Amino acid sequence: MSAPFQGIFIPLITPINPAERPDLDALRRLVAFQLENGVSGLWALGTTSEFAAFDEDERGAILRTVVDTAAGRVPVIANVSDASTRLTIRHARRAADLGADAVAATPPYYYPHSQDELLAHYRAIRAAVDLPVFIYNIPQTVRVRLELSTARTLAAEGTVAGIKDSQNDLEWFRQLTLATRGTDFAPLAGTRYLIDAAVLAGAVGAVPSLGNAFPELCVAAYQTAASGDFERAASVSEEIARIEAIVGTITSGSRNAAMLGFIKTVLADRGIITDASVTSPLRTLRDDERTEMLRRLDAIRPKYALS
Repeated sequence: MSAPFQGIFIPLITPINPAERPDLDALRRLVAFQLENGVSGLWALGTTSEFAAFDEDERGAILRTVVDTAAGRVPVIANVSDASTRLTIRHARRAADLGADAVAATPPYYYPHSQDELLAHYRAIRAAVDLPVFIYNIPQTVRVRLELSTARTLAAEGTVAGIKDSQNDLEWFRQLTLATRGTDFAPLAGTRYLIDAAVLAGAVGAVPSLGNAFPELCVAAYQTAASGDFERAASVSEEIARIEAIVGTITSGSRNAAMLGFIKTVLADRGIITDASVTSPLRTLRDDERTEMLRRLDAIRPKYALS
C-alpha cells in the first residue's frame, strides 16, 4: 500500500479570481507545473488550498480539475475534512466518485473530541469508502490532538493507510514510525525545511506547502535524503529555510496568510497563476509587500526571480 504514497506530495494552493472563486484554468497550469518538476503526488483541498473557504460544489470542481489534469500520472489524495463524521463521509464519497486515489481527514473540528470518538470517526470513514484513508494530523488548526496510541491503533487494525503529520513533533513522529515499521502504513511529514530530518525519523515522504512555488527544491531535499546523501539534503533544506524566512518579514495579518500570499506571489511571478489574492478574512498582501518579497527572493535565487 505505501509504495504509491511516498515521495513529495504537493498540498496544492487554490488560485482564485477577484470574486474569490476558484480559478480552474490557473489550477490546471499549477498541476502541470508540479508534474513537470517531478513530484510524486498531489494533496488536494488541504490547509494550503484554503479548503474551508469553499462550498461543496467548489470543492468538487477543484478536486475534479486536479484529478483530470493529473490523469493518473501521480496519485491524488483528497482532504475530505469537515466538522462531523456524516459530512466528512459525504465529501469522501464525492472524492471517490471524482477519481481520488485516497482520502485524508483531520479529526472533526469545533468540539474537543475524545480519542474514542476519533477512533469511531476514522473507522466510519473507512467503512464508507473503498479508498485508502489517511489521518491528517494538524492540531494547531483543528484544536484536537490525536494521541499516539490512537494513531497506532488505527494503523495496526488497517483502518488507515498512512498519516500526514503536520505538528512538526519529530519525537512523536519517530515513535509512530517505529510502531508501524514493516507494515503498509505510509508516514508522511507535513513539513517544509525538515524534510531531511523527517526521512531520518522514518518518513516515506513529505507534504511541503512551499513546494507549490519550489517543487524542484522539495523533490531534491527528499530524494537526496532518501538516497542517504544527507550532506546535500541539508544544503537544500537550508536553502528552503532561507526562502521561507522571507515570510517573516510580513508583520501584519496572520502567519498563514503571509505564507499563502508568498507562495501565490511567487507562482504569479513565475506566470503560473494570475492572481495572488487569498480568501477573506485572510489578508491579501499589498503590492509593496509582494515587490519586497520578490526582491528578497531575487537575492537568494536570482534564476527563479522572473519579474
